[in-house]
Amino acid sequence: MLPTAEPPFDPIFVEEPLLIPNYKQTIISKVGLPFYADVDRPDKVPADERERTIDLAERILRAGGVRTGFGHHEEVRTSMESWAPDADEEYDSDPGYWRSSVLLMSPQEMNFGQLNGEPEEKHKKAKTVLAWAEDCIDTDVLQEIEQSQAEDIKQAWRDAAEAELTQREIDQFAEDPPDKLDGWRKFDANHDAVEVAYVADNHGTPSVAAVFEGADSELEALEFTLEEWKENDGNPREARPNRHCVTTDGDGTYARLRSHLLTFEVEPMERLEV
Repeated sequence: MLPTAEPPFDPIFVEEPLLIPNYKQTIISKVGLPFYADVDRPDKVPADERERTIDLAERILRAGGVRTGFGHHEEVRTSMESWAPDADEEYDSDPGYWRSSVLLMSPQEMNFGQLNGEPEEKHKKAKTVLAWAEDCIDTDVLQEIEQSQAEDIKQAWRDAAEAELTQREIDQFAEDPPDKLDGWRKFDANHDAVEVAYVADNHGTPSVAAVFEGADSELEALEFTLEEWKENDGNPREARPNRHCVTTDGDGTYARLRSHLLTFEVEPMERLEV
């Protein structure tokens, strides 16, 4: 892994960068993917320094209450208006838009921490909020908020990398279903509609979990009791299902079957029992 020259985001309130160079690749490799794996940037992760500045400003506005000392957006507005320079005042640190940005911010923006406007306008508002916060909010609080932002960014990449790893495992499962998985054993269902079927003793009930083509030609994933399966000669379209296969990981029928096989604590069954 080749290090980059600079961290992804410059520190604002903290003293040192909170994200190391190539932090994304480090997270991806720790999850179990190759560090060069192509993982799409999560929606919650700022794309650049401008988006990161806007997000941090919105977090500060949303913090409110005991943490920042401002319990209501009117208190925020009063503080900002008294802090912002008057029209005839000149501050070396003022880029020239602090007061106009304060006046343009609505009560909803201050109360809910959701800056409005075109990207450049939002960026100016955000930089104004950060400048006000630096002067009017305790540094420890601002550092905590910035640290929380960095942790959320890392967690979003971790979640995205884990989802990508899971999807790869699902794709591999669909392409080449293993002979055994967590006590379930694949068997030849001997029916044209069945794509793959597994059998196991599920909490005392011999059961079959299968992916098959339904009457409408759509793939389905269901579990049947082995008794029901046998009574219908292994025809899943005729057998009464015992339960549906569901998943919270990935999409598709094979994702549901794989999740089902990994969910239940089952006992393996001998081939002769099937």
